[in-house]
Amino acid sequence: MATEGMAGGEQWLADYTRRVGEIQRKAQETQDQIKNMRARASSPDGAVTVVLAPGGRLESLALSPASVQLGHQRLAAAITQTIQAAHADAAAQTQAALQPLVGESDAMEFLKDQVDSAIAEDPAAPSAEDQPQPPPQPPHRASAEDGDDEDFGGSIMRSV
Repeated sequence: MATEGMAGGEQWLADYTRRVGEIQRKAQETQDQIKNMRARASSPDGAVTVVLAPGGRLESLALSPASVQLGHQRLAAAITQTIQAAHADAAAQTQAALQPLVGESDAMEFLKDQVDSAIAEDPAAPSAEDQPQPPPQPPHRASAEDGDDEDFGGSIMRSV
């Protein structure tokens, strides 16, 4: 009977070693998958396209010729919103990669919450920069009343 106990212990150890090896293999595959992930997003009008490397590092930013028509404020908003969309894509890819390794656990629930909050940030929502701005005021020009006879900018500005 003692031999049966030893055989059972050896079998348990062999199963345990096999399970640990399988977890290590899955962890390595997941790590490799995450290292090679690229998150991509484009603005709705296609003016901006970004690619993020692992860790959220901006790998590439492409602007279409039409992007120059947006003006600096709208272009900046489009870039920011497109990067936010790419971050949401990266979070979703990370969640998908970790699911087989982590399974349903507190860690996976935390990750899902992070993905959901990233996706909830609507990249198409207008920002403060997209709001109408008051028209620019003309620059103040010095006059004789100000104690200066020259126009603001001096002779360089008048030679134009």
